[in-house]
Amino acid sequence: MYLIEDDLIKSSLITVFIAAVVFFTSIKIFKLLFPTSDVADKNWTSHTWVEKPLFISNDPNACNVCDTLIYGSNTRYCDSCGLFVDVGCLKKANKRIYCKVLSTNRLSDAFKHHWVKSITIQPALCANCPDDEPDIILGSFVQCTWCQRILHEDCIPRFEPKCEFGKYRKYIIPPFCVKVQNKFKVNSGRHVVIDKVVHPGWPNWTPLFIFVNKKSGNNDGALIMSYFRRLLNPVQVCDVIENPPEKTLAWMKNANFDRVYILVAGGDGTVAGVLNSVHKLLLKNDPAVGIIPLGTGNDLSRVLGWGTTYSYDDFSSVLDSLENVSVIEFDRWEISVLSNVLKKIKVVNTTSMYNYFGIGLDAQITLNFHRTRKSPFYLFNSTLFNKMIYLGCGTQQFLEQQCKGLSEKIELYIDDRKVTLPDIESIVIVNIESWGAGVNLWQLGINDGNDFGVQSVNDGLLEVLGVRSAIHIAQLKLGLSEPIRIGQASKIKIKLLEKLPVQVDGEPWLQPKCDIVFKCVNRALVMKKNGE
Repeated sequence: MYLIEDDLIKSSLITVFIAAVVFFTSIKIFKLLFPTSDVADKNWTSHTWVEKPLFISNDPNACNVCDTLIYGSNTRYCDSCGLFVDVGCLKKANKRIYCKVLSTNRLSDAFKHHWVKSITIQPALCANCPDDEPDIILGSFVQCTWCQRILHEDCIPRFEPKCEFGKYRKYIIPPFCVKVQNKFKVNSGRHVVIDKVVHPGWPNWTPLFIFVNKKSGNNDGALIMSYFRRLLNPVQVCDVIENPPEKTLAWMKNANFDRVYILVAGGDGTVAGVLNSVHKLLLKNDPAVGIIPLGTGNDLSRVLGWGTTYSYDDFSSVLDSLENVSVIEFDRWEISVLSNVLKKIKVVNTTSMYNYFGIGLDAQITLNFHRTRKSPFYLFNSTLFNKMIYLGCGTQQFLEQQCKGLSEKIELYIDDRKVTLPDIESIVIVNIESWGAGVNLWQLGINDGNDFGVQSVNDGLLEVLGVRSAIHIAQLKLGLSEPIRIGQASKIKIKLLEKLPVQVDGEPWLQPKCDIVFKCVNRALVMKKNGE
């Protein structure tokens, strides 16, 4: 009898064990097939480790794992949460310390500060100590990665645990408002795609996205991404090369927000690419686009008041400047390339234009510049070095004169009227008041009482000008000459009689015989800094 009972007990235990295995295995399979959109409380919410960026000036710092002081190349920094560790503690940090949350199912009332320990050599005020008895922090402190408040570590228990997201909360997408699709890359860590964003109910909330081209200018894109990941939700900061803007902003198709801001860190070509991506989404309300200039010319940035360069000494001023911008409309032009084969007109290519179009000399210089950048002999990527290359390409064209006699190689039609062209080497068609790194071609040398119309970025008109030679370009940049003003028009067609170099917003190519037609399709939204 006892043997029978033992067999029953063993059978029951085996049954329970098998049931438990099946149960937990089913949960694992279910999670794999239907992954949750909450990435807040996962052990695999990994840090994004980089070498210490330039805007972090304090050295040495304390490792957040072993509390030892770390210096220079032995330091690793998470550019999402601001964690400092030494190289030997990376694995321990990934296992023990959560990174900044991207998305969570927690309610907003339950969202708490995310404290990270660090060391400062600059005096700072504790947010918890009373104003009438301020206690200056010098040395060890903790800082919230969301609201950026600084405290003594001993003050944490006495400080309000709920995080209100601080000074820049109107631009932050809080994690409890984000639902994401989880995607992972083996070598580059976490990669997420926003599926849905819910309005947090905050007044004047204007979510901000930062799109960065790491290859622009002095390769400072990684530095900019690192800084803004600290201030915002990391899902709001994207590399346009790895993640096309149309994928990052796809969630906006079903959103109904009054305003979304975008800051593009790059040159004119990068800005144009982001504006094109926004155009392809066909949104009900387009986001307004501003600029952190990283390119060589930065002509659109100049026109919109964002300047010619940036300074990593004060990134916060970029967000502060958003309080002093106006959202304006900006003409978006469509350029269609038509071929005429066997008397059949066919569209072979279309592209959007925002700044300027060039055919002939200026396009050839830009084309040679791009070829140089792609060559194996291009060893340095800096704005100054790029300007020197441009100068060299211009000198080459002065000697070779590849575009001489352009007026015999094209036909120009303005508002369906054929224009008789003078002896020129280039035609430039502009939509903005800056070309060639700051030259206002249309207004250059004009006095009061002229017969030329006023130029505007949203009047549905383009300005057509001619350039005589490479020497003429140099004179224009120095303000010593005027361009050949051909006219203003809403309808333009150029007939290429042979293969010629062309460029649109700084992107050049060799274009075979064809017709090129310009058409204003709609208007984008851009941010213009006031008082510039």
